[in-house]
Amino acid sequence: GRARRTAEGIEVCTPEMLRVPAVGRGRIEEWARAAVRRIGGRSVTVPAEFPLGIARHLERCKIKVNVATGALFPERAVKRADELRKITESQRAAVAAFHAARELLTMAEVNAAGELVMKQKRVTSELLRETIQRVLFHHNCIGRDLISAGGAQGADPHEQGHGPLRAGEPIVVDIFPQHQDHGYWGDLTRTVIKGKASREWRRLYTAVRAAQHAALEELRPGVKGKTVHRRAAEELERRGFKTWRGAGRVEGFIHSTGHGVGLEIHEQPTLGPRTDDRLRTGHVVTVEPGYYIPGVGGIRIEDTVVVTPGGWRYLARCDQRFEVE
Repeated sequence: GRARRTAEGIEVCTPEMLRVPAVGRGRIEEWARAAVRRIGGRSVTVPAEFPLGIARHLERCKIKVNVATGALFPERAVKRADELRKITESQRAAVAAFHAARELLTMAEVNAAGELVMKQKRVTSELLRETIQRVLFHHNCIGRDLISAGGAQGADPHEQGHGPLRAGEPIVVDIFPQHQDHGYWGDLTRTVIKGKASREWRRLYTAVRAAQHAALEELRPGVKGKTVHRRAAEELERRGFKTWRGAGRVEGFIHSTGHGVGLEIHEQPTLGPRTDDRLRTGHVVTVEPGYYIPGVGGIRIEDTVVVTPGGWRYLARCDQRFEVE
């Protein structure tokens, strides 16, 4: 009954309707076989991550299993107006959570060891994430695997961060909330530094911000994802920040410029070096160039935007100031 109330436009079947044998009621492969037979099909198309055991069972039942080479539902990449409102809601929650994190860092003091403290308690990556989580909760969102990585930890794009945060070192804050009611995601990254940034860090931050602006200037319907990525990479190189790989070490702009956002945190389209797909009006993508120096730290700036007939627009604006006084 609940499934019928919440899943509009979808046929909801009980085991009896599917004629699943009593001995097979607890086996999802029997449900899958019965569902295919109910619609009179002899073949199915599944995503690449589809469970192998279920696929083998369907094949033993003379049902052909085809594996999709791309997105299973490519039409999801273009968002409707109601979907844009939902993603915007999650993105605004991310912005509010970042503002709370920035306020915490602003209130923090610096002890003799260069660590951030508040009321004689050290400010850690864990405390920063806790602050972010509380705000997301009040916006009816959940944040999984959030990132608040300071110093050398920020050189790994997926490092969550742990331990005390220090002044003079960049702190990468990556917030990607999922709304608990409608399930749509937001995605936002800011990099901040407590106190006065060194000349080298200011120069790198300015380069990453310029790379994001260059990518956004290229964003419009008809442009290939790899063209947007190339603009960001070229801007970083033009400013003297090249990417190189070798001898077990990588440094620089080591990931794609962006990805689609919707019911999944990563979906189509992709803004990557080998993406030939062209952008369309209604695509929602992140634009997130970054630069990473192993053993030292990293900087990433990310916004989620929608492609419009004339270019693009932010779903929710957020402060990009680097230094936190």
